[in-house]
Amino acid sequence: LSVALSGTVLSRCPACARNFANLYCNNICSPDQSLFTNVTRVINRTSPQGTPQLAVVEYQCFYRQDFAD
Repeated sequence: LSVALSGTVLSRCPACARNFANLYCNNICSPDQSLFTNVTRVINRTSPQGTPQLAVVEYQCFYRQDFAD
């Protein structure tokens, strides 16, 4: 849903929409997240099933220059 919404907002620039989607997918789906992501803020929440959980609400990402380029 988030990627689809950004695609709508960035529709005037298809390259921007693709770059954003690539960055988003890398942040969310990469098996190597621990190598470039630093969680800086979490909150306690309760799942719909009533189980206590931690939720990440803020993080920092560090990318190599060639990825950023």
